[in-house]
Amino acid sequence: MSAGGDKMVTTGAETSNPRPRKGGGKNGPCATVKFGSASVPIYLSESKGRKRFIIAHYREGKRLRQTFSDLAAAKKEAMFVAQRIQSGMQHVTDLKPHERDNYKKAVELLDSLGIPLVAAVEDYVQARKLAENESLTSMANDYRRVFKPLTRRATVPELVAELLAAKKQDGASKAY
Repeated sequence: MSAGGDKMVTTGAETSNPRPRKGGGKNGPCATVKFGSASVPIYLSESKGRKRFIIAHYREGKRLRQTFSDLAAAKKEAMFVAQRIQSGMQHVTDLKPHERDNYKKAVELLDSLGIPLVAAVEDYVQARKLAENESLTSMANDYRRVFKPLTRRATVPELVAELLAAKKQDGASKAY
């Protein structure tokens, strides 16, 4: 195992200052991200004076190329692709990187409440239909303001004792 771990190895040209490809890609990738035995090359290309980092991989028999403006973003996506290839799940998710980040964040937020994503979306859709143009947050605040003073914490024995005292005061029979 290498000092940096065995999951991500970057090889090729210096990744901090990658060199542009010349001669139609004869120089190969400027970096390669590896996960297990899967590797995803990152190519450097210049277009109109701008550097572009391109990852290339195959999905369902078709070659896909994704373009990024910085090397860090290209490495992050290349690592994700390499992990999918290694796990044999290359075809499972076709989410774009920002969609995948949003999905992960939503699941993380809901996990803290113990609510599954589908249940939260169903509740949100139903609430949105009922709310029409009203803000859900303002409706929840109004509900809390009206009903919170009406609620109190009590145990079952306390409530039973209170009920019996009220019935005795009202003159209810023992059978009641």
